[in-house]
Amino acid sequence: MQIKTKTFSITPKEFRQLLATQYYRQRRNLLILYAVMIVITFLLPFDETLVFLRIYFLSLFIFSLFAPFLINLKKTQPILNFIARYWEIDENFISIYYEDGSISKFRFEHLTKAIKLREYYLLYMTTVGYFHYLPISALESEKDIHRFDLFLEGKQLIKLW
Repeated sequence: MQIKTKTFSITPKEFRQLLATQYYRQRRNLLILYAVMIVITFLLPFDETLVFLRIYFLSLFIFSLFAPFLINLKKTQPILNFIARYWEIDENFISIYYEDGSISKFRFEHLTKAIKLREYYLLYMTTVGYFHYLPISALESEKDIHRFDLFLEGKQLIKLW
């Protein structure tokens, strides 16, 4: 299998949106729990001891909602995330060729999981969230998309069904 993608890039604004989407997707249950706790504390009769709990859960909820927008992308993200690049994928390696001449190459064994969404793949290098972004539109054809899906499934990185 040899797949070569089209050249693609992502802007800081698009990357911030991607990070926010992933943040909310991963913390959906926690946000729901905070909201439920807020509602419960406000439904209970007024008591001075509950004021602290109300403020505490409300603060946690508000901070959790705005946390992805507090990230300074220029300080926390490598500049390589925003340089135009293309990928070459074979059975053992993913090679990323950047517009500035830099090359990054890694084995599939270094990936911990992959997520396929409507518009892109996220290939995770660590369980804590470092990932490589690959837009589906960068793949040349439907055949390449299907081959890449099957390959990820064969490596047990993604479940298609």
